[in-house]
Amino acid sequence: MISTFICIGDRMTYQNEKSTLVGYICYPFFNHVIKKSFLGGPYVSAVDLLKVETLVYLIGAVLGRALRDRLNILSRLFFIPGTEENHIKRITALCKKDARKNLKEFEGQRGRGPRTFDDFIFYRGIEGLLSAVSVQMSPRDAYEAYLRGDKKLKKVLDQKVDAKGEAEEAVAKRFMQLPLLQGVFFGSSFPELTQTMHQKAWEDDRGFWARIWPHGLVMPEEFKAASLEETETTVLLIVADYASKYYPEFIDALGLMSVIQKARD
Repeated sequence: MISTFICIGDRMTYQNEKSTLVGYICYPFFNHVIKKSFLGGPYVSAVDLLKVETLVYLIGAVLGRALRDRLNILSRLFFIPGTEENHIKRITALCKKDARKNLKEFEGQRGRGPRTFDDFIFYRGIEGLLSAVSVQMSPRDAYEAYLRGDKKLKKVLDQKVDAKGEAEEAVAKRFMQLPLLQGVFFGSSFPELTQTMHQKAWEDDRGFWARIWPHGLVMPEEFKAASLEETETTVLLIVADYASKYYPEFIDALGLMSVIQKARD
């Protein structure tokens, strides 16, 4: 049974008094891929950033699907306390618009909807990296070649993305806020498609994340789930853990007490 409050590992380090739910969810995953150069500052490789973005988008989609009737409350947790309501509404409206636009663009380019979240996020990201350097190759083939050690593709996918910041938690928030929020509004806008994409990924590939977390990168234990229901429970428990620390008045408003009680049982 999952612990009532999943405050484990790296998440224990995220204790900033101005913590947002974005950082609280994303920091443990982002922290796995930060590297330190010998002379320069911290960085993350482009391909590792895409891996985390894909996972964060999926988490957001599952969360948005689960709490789609409570988004006005949930959205407030993604911003520093005291953020103006108009700012929150403007950013969330843009993310909702982008989530719909990205799906429409995918359907227009592929002639079909996305089958899984790596199909929708990860491989499209790979495609963008290849296009930027005029490499004519399918993103799946390119990634497989990268895993085999192809030098040209390693140069493209391992390019460094600067991860300097006052704190790693703040850097994680800077990189991850957009994919998390877009994921939330994807899941809330397309709950049935979110369910289908999640289920198909597990049906097609039981090593769902194994392919995109190679080379010693560890999938955090709390997200080694095998079903949409388990993923949803895990996500909601993390939100409950966060809310209990910073917004205890929102536990009931978000309907999280039943999730907590179920985990205790």
